[in-house]
Amino acid sequence: MEGDVSNKTIVVLVILTVIISILSTFVVMGEVSNLELQSARQSSKVSSNSGKVTFAISEPVEPLPPMSATGQVVFRIV
Repeated sequence: MEGDVSNKTIVVLVILTVIISILSTFVVMGEVSNLELQSARQSSKVSSNSGKVTFAISEPVEPLPPMSATGQVVFRIV
């Protein structure tokens, strides 16, 4: 059969695939370690942010039939 790929070609492609996978793994691991170092530096800075949160639970506007319960929850972050 003329359309078949030779065994040597398959071996070369497999070896290239393994090499690319190993190199990609090292690149990704290096990037992850850089991100961890950056986040550690940022978290060591003192933050002076503050905020106020209010929480209110209100009764339903219309009376509801027995055996059901609803309400309204409002979160306001200032």
